[in-house]
Amino acid sequence: MDKIFLNDDLSINFSSISDYIIHHFFKDLEAYYTPFYVHHNSEKVLAKELIQQRLSNILSKYRNKRILLIAHSMGSIVAYDILSQLPDDHNIDTFITIGSPLGIPVILSRLAAEHGLDAEKRLKTPEAITNGWYNFSDLNDRVAFNYTLGDDYKKNSKGVAPVDQVVYNNYKYGDEKNPHKAYGYLRTEQVAETIVNFLTTDRNPVFVRLGEKLESIKKRFGF
Repeated sequence: MDKIFLNDDLSINFSSISDYIIHHFFKDLEAYYTPFYVHHNSEKVLAKELIQQRLSNILSKYRNKRILLIAHSMGSIVAYDILSQLPDDHNIDTFITIGSPLGIPVILSRLAAEHGLDAEKRLKTPEAITNGWYNFSDLNDRVAFNYTLGDDYKKNSKGVAPVDQVVYNNYKYGDEKNPHKAYGYLRTEQVAETIVNFLTTDRNPVFVRLGEKLESIKKRFGF
């Protein structure tokens, strides 16, 4: 799909087709990428700016803490946008993406237009990520059908780039499976292990006990 829809500079081919797909199947994404205004505090503001502001405010509030940021689905697009423009004193220790569309050609093209490319004409891992970017995808998740981000995003100056891992999202509601559901991703062994590793890195006793508690819960429920 990259070869069909993307040029070497990640500009999009067949833009009318991609616009049609977004309009009919990804309404929230269309609102994010078009001049879609909403009312907030008696003012009209762009939905995109309001969405970004919420995450930006939270990251600024906890900028002196070690942060693990988990972004699901379209949230990974919002997170990438914010992380790519954070001030130097804002760092994200660990970034986890689950069910992410960051590998879809139309998204790659949008990000390239907004954030630019490196000398090799590849998107960059945001400098704000200091320790690791872990990308988890279920092969049946239609939103994350391009589940390898490692070949699309180059390492940042700290040597961080996406580490891709396929997982099994077993979420079901009644008899209907939903391999895109955030709950299902969060309870996979691989995602849980990444969270535990973050919590226990500095061996703080509180974090160690919390990590042990999470491990016991995993074993109890067979995750």
